[in-house]
Amino acid sequence: MDIASASAAVQAATGGNKSSTASAALAGNFDTFLRLLTTQLKHQDPTNPMSSDQFTQQLVQMSGVEQSIQTNRNLETLITAYSLQNSNLSVSLLGKEVTGSGTGALLKDGAANWSFAVADDAPDTTLQVINADGATVYTEKMDAAKGDHQFSWDGKNGNGVEQPAGTYFLKIVANTANGAPVAADTRTTGIVTAIDLTSTDPLLTVNGAQIRYSQVTSVKQPVTPI
Repeated sequence: MDIASASAAVQAATGGNKSSTASAALAGNFDTFLRLLTTQLKHQDPTNPMSSDQFTQQLVQMSGVEQSIQTNRNLETLITAYSLQNSNLSVSLLGKEVTGSGTGALLKDGAANWSFAVADDAPDTTLQVINADGATVYTEKMDAAKGDHQFSWDGKNGNGVEQPAGTYFLKIVANTANGAPVAADTRTTGIVTAIDLTSTDPLLTVNGAQIRYSQVTSVKQPVTPI
C-alpha cells in the first residue's frame, strides 16, 4: 500500500469535507438573509423603524454559525492530518515485528506464545486457546499474580493431540478469590503482513489476526535466521 493509496483511503474514511458543504449552505442563507433585511429596511414604517438591536442580533447569530463552521473545518483538517500521519506511519510497519494488544498468535514449530497482564491477583484464572473456527482446543487453570505473565502453548489439545499450524487466539477469564472479575490485557508479537487503511486507526494484520495501530507498544526489525 503506497502513500497515495493511504491518502485516498483516509479521505474515504473521513467522508469528505462536510464543513465545505455547510459553508456553502450558510453563504446561500446569508445572501437570502441580507436580501430580506434590505427589503425590510426599504419598506419599514418611518414612524416605527426597525430596532438596530434587532437586526444586529440577527447578524451576530449568523456570525456565530459561521464561526462554528470554521471551527468544524479546522477540526476536520486536524483529523485528516492525524489520520494521514497514522496511515503513513502504519505503512512503514509492513514486514516489521510488532508487539501490541491482541489475542492472536501463530502456532509454528510446535509453539504459540502470548504475554498478558492482570490488574490484580487472580488465583482463579482460566486460559483458553481457541482455533480459527471458534472452538476451544486447550484449557489451563492458573494462579495469576498481579502483573505480567508469559504463556506458551505446545500446540496439543487436552488429549495430547497435535493441532495444525495456524492462527490461534487466547481467551483469559480472571477472577479474584472472591469471584470478582479482574481485567486482563493480552498481548501478541509477530510480523505485520497487511494493513487495512479504511479507518482512521489502521488495522495491522499480525499472526493472522488484526490489531489496531494505536495498540502497538513496540516495533523492531525481525531477526533474520542464519
